[in-house]
Amino acid sequence: MSEDSELSKKEKIQMICGLLRQAPPNEFHHVFEDLRFLVMDDQLMRTEAAQECAFHNKKNFKAVNLLGGNSLVTHYNDLRGNRFFDPQRTFSFRYDHLSGRTDKFLLQGTMGDDAELWRSTLNGALKTYMKMHFPVGTCCVFRKALKSSSYFVVCIEGHQYQPSESFNGLWTSEWTFACTPPSTEVTGNYHLQIHYFRKANWQATVDKTVEKSVPLINRVQFATALAKFIEAEDNEFQIALEKNLQELSVDLWKTLRRRIPVTRTVIRWDKLLSEENTKTSIAHLNESEAMVICHEGYVSQFIVNSTETFASGSRLRNVQLDEEK
Repeated sequence: MSEDSELSKKEKIQMICGLLRQAPPNEFHHVFEDLRFLVMDDQLMRTEAAQECAFHNKKNFKAVNLLGGNSLVTHYNDLRGNRFFDPQRTFSFRYDHLSGRTDKFLLQGTMGDDAELWRSTLNGALKTYMKMHFPVGTCCVFRKALKSSSYFVVCIEGHQYQPSESFNGLWTSEWTFACTPPSTEVTGNYHLQIHYFRKANWQATVDKTVEKSVPLINRVQFATALAKFIEAEDNEFQIALEKNLQELSVDLWKTLRRRIPVTRTVIRWDKLLSEENTKTSIAHLNESEAMVICHEGYVSQFIVNSTETFASGSRLRNVQLDEEK
């Protein structure tokens, strides 16, 4: 590369951060290693990657295995200095974002007041819900304070990481509310990421926000009502998502393909797809808008495989309708 075309340090940082933030679920370190090879500046990579990895983990509610169970790494339990608080076990831990190690556990004092009783009751009801619907998932209820009042944030994470099946998926949702009888406003935010990479490379990101009032009479009643509300919203979200995926037709994907800007670059599709285990990325989706580049002979097979994989065995969450209970 000539000196005139060499990227400046600022441009390199922008490129590194931009690509790391687009890393699919459970693939941050793969993207890091690829960029490390391209940039050839280990010090710069590790400096920027440490910050981006921390942001990536907290945004995606990274599940970690602790003494006695699992917890989450989020913005809501961040104590700074790479320390995080587990409210259920009342201790904090240090988490190394790059290596994924947890250590230096410290007991934290908590107030045994009425708000903590509410948090514990909510956690118990949602733990039962998680066992019913998420094959691999973790839920944490965090108590937060705003001036003199308390509010709660429920963080839910479910994932299926199956690289041997060419599939990685992540489901997260957060539910924020204050306990204000006779009803409280609950705001939920969904974030779903899917990456399917068999013979092609398809990434999807889906976000949704819901708001609804939930009756509040007492602590036990509200915990049960909240769990049922989240279950109903999750079912509606997942069923609609699977229906939309299955209705994608070959004609629609071809239409999306035609919208890709012409770069006047010849791509040897026959060469790229000649090997079963090719790792060349031949598709990209940005902000829930798919832009798929795919060889004509593989379009139909790719769509069928990707939608069936998500809608069947690799499902992140199990739908259990009322009539099935």
